Amino acid sequence: MSDSRDYWVRKATGRIGRRGALALGGAAAFVAACGGGDSKKEEQAAQSTATGAQPQSTAVASEGTPKPGGTFTWSDIGDTPIDPTNNPTYRAQTISGFTYGRLLKFRTGPTPDVSFSYEVVPELAASHEFSSDGLQLTFKLNPAAKFINKAPVNGHAVEAADVKASFERFQTAPKNTNKAAFGTPQNKIVDSIQTPDAKTVVVKLGRPYAPILNLFANPQYLWIMPRETDNGFDPAKEAIGSGPWMIQTIEPDKAITLKRNPDYFQGGGKPFIDTVVRAVVPDTSQNIAQLQAGRLDVYGVPPQNKVEVARSNPKFQIVNIIPTTYSFISPQQRANSPFKDVRMRRALSLAVDRKSFYDLVYIEGMHITNAVPASMGKWWLNAQGADAGPGAQWFKHDPKAARDLLKAAGYENMPLRYIFTNNAYGDTFNQGAEAVAGMLKEAGFSAQIQIQDYLREYIDAKGAFFGNYEGVFFGLQTPFTDPHDYLFNMNHPNSARNHAGIDDPRLTAMIDDEEKTLNEPERLKKVHEIQRYWMDQMYYVPMAVGYAYSFRQPWMKRYYYSGTYGTASEALEDAWIDKS
Repeated sequence: MSDSRDYWVRKATGRIGRRGALALGGAAAFVAACGGGDSKKEEQAAQSTATGAQPQSTAVASEGTPKPGGTFTWSDIGDTPIDPTNNPTYRAQTISGFTYGRLLKFRTGPTPDVSFSYEVVPELAASHEFSSDGLQLTFKLNPAAKFINKAPVNGHAVEAADVKASFERFQTAPKNTNKAAFGTPQNKIVDSIQTPDAKTVVVKLGRPYAPILNLFANPQYLWIMPRETDNGFDPAKEAIGSGPWMIQTIEPDKAITLKRNPDYFQGGGKPFIDTVVRAVVPDTSQNIAQLQAGRLDVYGVPPQNKVEVARSNPKFQIVNIIPTTYSFISPQQRANSPFKDVRMRRALSLAVDRKSFYDLVYIEGMHITNAVPASMGKWWLNAQGADAGPGAQWFKHDPKAARDLLKAAGYENMPLRYIFTNNAYGDTFNQGAEAVAGMLKEAGFSAQIQIQDYLREYIDAKGAFFGNYEGVFFGLQTPFTDPHDYLFNMNHPNSARNHAGIDDPRLTAMIDDEEKTLNEPERLKKVHEIQRYWMDQMYYVPMAVGYAYSFRQPWMKRYYYSGTYGTASEALEDAWIDKS
């Protein structure tokens, strides 16, 4: 361990202690903290890094006869908007999984690797079929699907007109920063949506697009809302959907309470849980105490607390995962920013001690993040692997080399505006952001920290997350469900989520080529080649991740892990509570 790394570990452990928490997306995947590793953990990390495999979970819930009733309680650190189209925050998307539906969703199973395969299965669509040329996708809607019985929708069936209206709203909603997900007028993925009858939706594609099913399953995009939305009710104030639960009350700064939808179309008594409470619990130590007292049914226990919390109740179910989100530095590359110079971006990366960052946040299972994260399995290219290419050199920690690059670029000791939000992801995210700022200072960047409010400044459509900033920001990337989501959203000039303003014709052409490659083995090769090029250009500076731990109460049955914001219908609707 270098002197520098010793310093950051001492600083982090001294300041954070046992209270840190890093929220890592999904209803049940709130993770983080500080810690170190022993030789056994190092060996486990090396093995996992080499394979990209998910770790084995312990105490998987046994199955049996579903038991209806009960209350499921989970938490987040702040309030939640309920219109998923006009609010890109993970909070709005997660709560929408309880109240709205998608055409497709992702399969889950007894172990997390089922979720991480991102296999699409029906939800509102009973079936889907492609034309022979791959340019037409036809959905047949589930005949039993209907919206809740609330005016002005009054429980009418989910029909093709609702799908079309939802798609049109998605593309025109003023605050929807995801509206380009289905293409732009100049570069269409979806050319049109046709409705030949009430239960048939025909999607005409503008071009071959390999991850098209992902677009309709990804819970960050097209939630199917009734055609009365905006014209009969305000979706910012009430949710009238077809999901497994219905909002009963919203208490600002306290809780959202949902009740079981008695007319839920999936049948078989689903959902089995009667009441869901999404509580506001901002402090990590409070969350842990609530979990230990049995008042929370699930919580992502920070890694440094894993052992002590597990000992407090040996009956806890513990699910180990590789996080689907990751921390990164986004250097502004618009206008005359100095970070248009590749030497400046490489200097940023050389300044970062990823092992120290990992020791600050995790305890086992170190994976270096690339343009595609390790949670994507085979699609991820290991920056420390034998086939990483020349870009691997920029993932080393070398402050002197960073200073040399700054000097060569003419920006020695440059003032640097360094932005992050401290009221969104938890204590350890904040401490990790501060630690990285210190690493940059050591390497010759005069980092000047600026704190932004999450909803009002950072995640707003005109905020830093969507490219409106100077200098750099330290952020947490959304958990996407296909490698193309990461590549396109963060790097393509047509994307509203291109945080840094990247416009590299070569990279753009590579992404465009990958997205139309329908043969999966060929597409896999292209995704890896993109990552090799991306690493060398260092358009963003990614950190490292280790294992995250979702703790569930022993009475939770068949609550499978979902790696997306759609955990309500992908996991919880099949679960039940049995305290007998």
